[in-house]
Amino acid sequence: MTAGVLVLDKPRGITSFQAVQAVGRILKERKCGHAGTLDPMATGVLPVCVGAATKIAGYLTEEDKEYEAGFAFGVATDTGDATGKPVEERPGAAATETAVAEALAALVGTFDQVPPAYSAVKVGGVRSYALARKGKEVPLAARRVTVREARLIAYGPEGFRAFLAVSKGFYVRSLPRDLGARLGVPLTVSELRRIRVGAFRVEQAVTLDELRERGLRFEAASLLLPIVDALGRIPHWVVPAASVSSVRTGRLSGPWLSDRATAPPGDLALLVTPLREPLAIVGRDSSGLWKILRGI
Repeated sequence: MTAGVLVLDKPRGITSFQAVQAVGRILKERKCGHAGTLDPMATGVLPVCVGAATKIAGYLTEEDKEYEAGFAFGVATDTGDATGKPVEERPGAAATETAVAEALAALVGTFDQVPPAYSAVKVGGVRSYALARKGKEVPLAARRVTVREARLIAYGPEGFRAFLAVSKGFYVRSLPRDLGARLGVPLTVSELRRIRVGAFRVEQAVTLDELRERGLRFEAASLLLPIVDALGRIPHWVVPAASVSSVRTGRLSGPWLSDRATAPPGDLALLVTPLREPLAIVGRDSSGLWKILRGI
């Protein structure tokens, strides 16, 4: 069975789900999923988990992300981006380069952000975008997010481009609302490119066309990162051969765990066999005991 993580450069104009379906068809693998949604208009890094790697998707979505985003002056839309319907238009309105740079710098820190109405956040079990499309009011709770870096990279009379390094859960499409209020100018996201998810960078990403070409040569699977490499940012613990079968049946015991007793609560580790085959992700609970969080 094919298994691993493909770092895809998602094209503009398709959903993340459609991108995953395309990858599955090329690899002839039905079990595929992505680690972090990109809107249809957005491009860039979309980690696609294939086969057994779908079990680690939830851990990859926890990673920080980086974007390059373009913002247009003079119009605000219901979705926050160029695909939406205008809700405010002020042709010729703009903010100064200094004001934009200062507003971006002021974003750095941890704060509560309200997601856009057109988002995948669930309200009463229903995706908020489904409610918004029906014209219903969408009461979304604010979420704690962190902006690690926000800076201006280009400016012009019609808009600007910014670099953003943010935590999980941050919505770039909320910025037109928040930055627009700070600047006193209607804004919308005109372009969005994700350039990093955790350790996955756009420089290593492959396009669907490249993947198809490799598929024709029966080489597409070689582009998948092994699970152990995809989880390279957490510690790897080698389980002795004699204890591998116990771990595979969900049991953690043996002297090999004794050296791990001082690890802080909440830390994660990937258990691997002596041959570097992934076994499970483990963590310590509040009582200090190691527990298997996810078998692989």
